[in-house]
Amino acid sequence: MVRKLKGIVNKLNEDEIIVQSGNFFFESIPTYRILKNCDEGKEYIFHTVLDMNEWNISLYLFYDEFERELFLNLKKVSKLGAKSALKILQSDDAENIISMISANDLNGLSKLPGVGKKTAERIANELKDKFEAFIVDSSSKLNDALDALEALGFERNRSFRILKEMDIENLSLENIITQALKKL
Repeated sequence: MVRKLKGIVNKLNEDEIIVQSGNFFFESIPTYRILKNCDEGKEYIFHTVLDMNEWNISLYLFYDEFERELFLNLKKVSKLGAKSALKILQSDDAENIISMISANDLNGLSKLPGVGKKTAERIANELKDKFEAFIVDSSSKLNDALDALEALGFERNRSFRILKEMDIENLSLENIITQALKKL
């Protein structure tokens, strides 16, 4: 089974990516990391998953092995298929998604496309132990700061990226929010 594909990005937009590998052209929906890190006309090595069922054959492209593993684990969550898993990966960075899962951030997970409250609970419950190496601070300070910034109108995922870059361990909640507001 092919797990990597080396090719040149011919077309890249939010709806599709077309990669040329030799004489073959592969069309796929780009993930967040592909959109963020790839440019048209350049050569990349993508990690892949070939998904076949009685109606369709799909080749999914991922920026790295980390993203591929998250996709495979999301796909295993009950009532969540490959297309839903890809929509989730298209909306946010894989590292942020794993951090939300590890922190049991049901509010953040339920804001992902196609994920409601019950699906967020299933994702958190079924995948909480899968990514122990990537567990981020799941303290109430982090969640409280995220909730406060979201209440002020800032996007939760963007706020999470800002907070992740900060050293919040020795700061009060007020200082965390103040410093985050300066960066937002």
